[in-house]
Amino acid sequence: MAALTDIPGLVIDFDGSDAATMTLAGSLVTEWANKGSYGGKAVGAGTARPNYNTRQMGTLPTLDFSGTNHMDMSAEVMNLTAAAYSLFRVWDNDLGATFAIHDYGKNSGGTIRTGLATNVSNVDDRVYQYSGASAIPDASAPEDAGPTITQLRGTTSLAYNYINGITRSGANGAPTYGPMATWRIGGDPANTGSRWNGIISEIVGYNRVLTIDECALVLGFLAWKWGLQASISGEWATKDPRTNPRLRNIVCFGDSFTELAYLTNPADHWPAILQTTLGRKVSDQGIGGQTSTQVTDRSIADVDYTDRGHIFFCGTNGPGSGHTVLSDIQAAVAALPAGTKYLVLPSFNSDTERAGSAGYINKMANNAAVAAAFPNNYLDIRSMLIALSLPGQPYQDSAAITNDVLSSQLRFFNGTSTDALHPNALCVSIYAQMIADRLIADGW
Repeated sequence: MAALTDIPGLVIDFDGSDAATMTLAGSLVTEWANKGSYGGKAVGAGTARPNYNTRQMGTLPTLDFSGTNHMDMSAEVMNLTAAAYSLFRVWDNDLGATFAIHDYGKNSGGTIRTGLATNVSNVDDRVYQYSGASAIPDASAPEDAGPTITQLRGTTSLAYNYINGITRSGANGAPTYGPMATWRIGGDPANTGSRWNGIISEIVGYNRVLTIDECALVLGFLAWKWGLQASISGEWATKDPRTNPRLRNIVCFGDSFTELAYLTNPADHWPAILQTTLGRKVSDQGIGGQTSTQVTDRSIADVDYTDRGHIFFCGTNGPGSGHTVLSDIQAAVAALPAGTKYLVLPSFNSDTERAGSAGYINKMANNAAVAAAFPNNYLDIRSMLIALSLPGQPYQDSAAITNDVLSSQLRFFNGTSTDALHPNALCVSIYAQMIADRLIADGW
């Protein structure tokens, strides 16, 4: 990631390290130009102007607000909050446990549409971000411990409050989108009290919902730029995204064969094994009991992982006569962005759906249709696992071969009985490696 513009939608970038964007009177900042596509600027006047390059963030010059300073943005930036958006702020707070307003943007009625406030009600380390009038709190933010990068990630239904890459339980809220009439850096445009005392280094806004991986990239970019990498968590905490390649992370949409809730150790789940084996992020989006239609609907509605490689593992539930497994998977694949890598895994039959039964015939027809539709993106791990029961193989089981089912040696035993369908941890580890081998072979 060479620049913030590598991610589409950058509309706001007030960059405190770029003196070329500022009009200065000595060290006082009179104007601060927006480098994002919206254009416009922030303006300060008289004694309200912050100082520039009297302090640094890391090794870079920055703006210092003393508690009596503020800058007002011009109208160009006011549409940021009209729809879902992602906003990053790089700052440091000098006030300790005293309440201060980093910035507020308000509509014509004076209602907050975006904003950040620290130590609300003088409660130490309480950060509020706003996506609409309702505060999105984080009562455990370590902002007094040093410089901070906050992120407001607004989706259609929820807005999330991130502090140095972490969003905690409860740190989200329902957004209210709409354009602003005023936006002040360093305070409230309707009230000059409680203004910011500390550094404001950069404000970055995208006019869309960034994916989880895009958010991590921007966080990493800003952290390494400003020397804050030791403070953040996530994928880029230990490597600079400006000089290290971005790996293709993975998301796995499926049913109980992906969720594996009955295997109580998360490390036994195949997405977790895949993450360790491949050295990249793998998100487990399995929900037990779901049909291929439900899995597909979730994949299409997803806004978090659209830029990841996709693995679809569904169709085991509800594939009776009139099934829609093939059309569901076709719809899920058609909705992927152009160029997305994807892999499709088969439906499994249970020990009550042996060769020749109606359930078996339906599921094998599903698998054959899906394999024919996606010949270069299908991995038949069901047949591969059953083949391990052949003579000379590690899990010899003549009944499994005759019935074309998973061997009982590879199915889950709950302490009383062996599950007719679901794999045990050993089996999961085996097909996790099968999947990993295929992804490596396909150049993921």
